[in-house]
Amino acid sequence: MAPKFSPMTPKVETEVRRSPAAWRSNQPFFLVFIFYALTVLVAAMHWHLALDPELYGMLFVLFGVAISVLVLVVMSVGVMLQKPKRLLPALVDSFFANDFPNRLVIGLPVALALPIFFSLFTSVKNGLSKMVPFYADPALITIDRKIHGGMDAWQTLHPLLGNGPAIFALNFVYNSWFIVMFVVLFCVAFSIGNERARAQYLVAFVIVWGLLGNFVATLFASVGPVYVSPFYGDETFSPLMNFLQATDMNYPVWALRTQKLLLANAASIGPRVGSGISAFPSIHVAVATLNAIYFWRFGGFLRWAGIAFLLLIQLGSVHLAWHYGIDGYASLLATPIIWVFAGWFCRAQLK
Repeated sequence: MAPKFSPMTPKVETEVRRSPAAWRSNQPFFLVFIFYALTVLVAAMHWHLALDPELYGMLFVLFGVAISVLVLVVMSVGVMLQKPKRLLPALVDSFFANDFPNRLVIGLPVALALPIFFSLFTSVKNGLSKMVPFYADPALITIDRKIHGGMDAWQTLHPLLGNGPAIFALNFVYNSWFIVMFVVLFCVAFSIGNERARAQYLVAFVIVWGLLGNFVATLFASVGPVYVSPFYGDETFSPLMNFLQATDMNYPVWALRTQKLLLANAASIGPRVGSGISAFPSIHVAVATLNAIYFWRFGGFLRWAGIAFLLLIQLGSVHLAWHYGIDGYASLLATPIIWVFAGWFCRAQLK
C-alpha cells in the first residue's frame, strides 16, 4: 500500500532535494528545444518571417487550468469513495502519495516551454511558402498514383469508405487527434518512474514537429488535395471535394470548415492559431505513429488502441482530402527512425 504523508511530514523536503535530478531529466528535451528555437530565429531573420512566440500562451493557460481542475475532481472523487473521516487531510495524503510534488517539478518546465514551441512552429509553417513557393504537388500526385496502381489514394478504398457514416466517423477520430496528442503529451511530461522513456518521447516529439513539420515540409512545399484547385488551378480532386460537400448536407464534415478557415488565413499577414498550409509529410500521422510506438511498451489495450488510432488517422488524412497517401507513408517511415535517434541521444545525455 502506498505510504501516506501529512502536511507536517518531511516529504516536501525530500522532493526539494530531488529537484536537481528532476531538472537534469529535462536536459535532453531542452537541448533539442533550444536548438530548434535558435534555428527558427536564424530562418526568421533570413526570410523575414513574422514570429509570435506568445501565439499559444493563453490557450495553454486555459488548457492547464482545465487539466488541473479535472485532476482535482478525479482525485477528490477517488478519495470520497474511500469515505475518509476528514476529506481535506485525505486529499493532501493522496497528493503526496501520488508524488505530485515531484511530478510538478519535472513537468512544469516542459509545460511552460510547449506554448513557445508550438508558437514558433506555427510561425514557421505560416511562412513556409515565403521560403519555398508551393511546387511539389504534381510530383506527389504522380508518385501517389504509381504506389496505388494508377489511382489516387482516396479512390482505392472509396467503395468501402465512400459513405456518410464512414466519413463522419473518420472526421470525428481525425478531430480527436488534437485532444489525444495533448493528453498523451502532458501525461508523459508529468510522468515519473521511467526517466529515459519520458525523455525519449519528448525529444522525438520536438524532432517530429521541427524536422518533419517545418524542415521537410519546406523542402517539399505542398498544399495537399484540398488546395490543389485554388493553388494550382488543377481540378484533379474535385470529385473528392464534391463528394465531401454532398456528404456534409446529411452528415457534418467539420474538415470542410477548417479547410476554408486555413485558406482564408493563408491570405493574412502574420501567424494565427492553427494557421499554415503544408501536406508532405503528415504531422497527424507522424504524431499518431510516435504515440503508437510509445504505447507499444505497455502492451494490452494501449498497444492496440495506438495502432488502431494510427490506421484511422491515415485513412482520415486521405479521405478528408488533407493528404496524399504518400504523406502518411513518409511519416510512418521517418518517425521510427526519429524515435531510435531520440533514444540514442537521451542515453548519451542521461548516462
